[in-house]
Amino acid sequence: MESPTIIGSNQPESFVHSQRAIGDVIAMQLASITYCSLTHNIKTTLKHYLPDWQVVWQPKTILYGTDAFIAYNGVQYVIAIRGSILDFSWGAFENWFEQDFNLLFQQPWVYPANSTTKPMISQGAFNGLSDLITMTDVNGDTILSFILKNAAPNKKFICTTGHSLGGNLATVYSMYLRYQILNAGFQLPAIFSVLTFAAPTSWNKSFADLFDRSLTNTWRYYNVLDIVPFSACNVAGLWNLYPPPGTMASNIYTTYKGYYISLAEVFDLIQFTLLGSEAIYNSYYTEVNQSRGSIPLNTVLKEYPVTPGDPILEQWFEQAGAQHDHNHYLEFLGSTKLKCQ
Repeated sequence: MESPTIIGSNQPESFVHSQRAIGDVIAMQLASITYCSLTHNIKTTLKHYLPDWQVVWQPKTILYGTDAFIAYNGVQYVIAIRGSILDFSWGAFENWFEQDFNLLFQQPWVYPANSTTKPMISQGAFNGLSDLITMTDVNGDTILSFILKNAAPNKKFICTTGHSLGGNLATVYSMYLRYQILNAGFQLPAIFSVLTFAAPTSWNKSFADLFDRSLTNTWRYYNVLDIVPFSACNVAGLWNLYPPPGTMASNIYTTYKGYYISLAEVFDLIQFTLLGSEAIYNSYYTEVNQSRGSIPLNTVLKEYPVTPGDPILEQWFEQAGAQHDHNHYLEFLGSTKLKCQ
């Protein structure tokens, strides 16, 4: 019998730029399956695509759009966290950036707290983490209590994964889980991996440094033409993301805060506002995997067809939606598209 794939079991000491983590396709499939809770059945879809895995934990109630499940294949528990629902219209992007993602306000990181280095995360990440901490299954178990009962005492491998906001929350939840496992008196498993896809950044350099020191089997995958992974660290850079023959944001006009300006100018204003907020906190957003484990996808700069005749603003966001699509991330990894069952 073939041994189960251990997701994220590559050792960082052997990492080179072109090397991908073991099991990244499976991790991306699990991240994609989280979206099936919206219209289909997670267990049925998981059985169809990954028959060696089974769902062992699901929340009885989804909190404020936050959803997750735990899958198990006999040797590894994977916490898969669902991304946000974003239709990539201008209005949806603005609402997501200012409300769901909520970068303009920050909260101290307390798992553990450090008054010297002052790790911080965005208000949006703080709210999503709170939802993940609170959710329970039909047995009354939180994700944490389930892991402490099943994975930790048996030294089973652990992985967290997610796409989009799910990848963002997988990053912060993995740090919370690491802290709680150690605080409960257990050793960390030999493999504690984190694989994120298209994850936006919502933490400062102190948190990013702590993450990079604390968890070494981590990989951050991002499409170089996807707006979401750049939506905190380089908002202004979004304006030239789709150069000719693509549609340039500098040639698109919309109404923002009562002003009729180009989309490129909108991104400049958002960047200016964000920098002002970061300056107040003296806390600047910084990507994790700063020196290892950041893997760019779509380096050939593939763009997707958009609907001819649509307003140019809609075409721009249609392209953005296609670049961010979880099935296209599977395509970049050499896998087939996933369809909920």
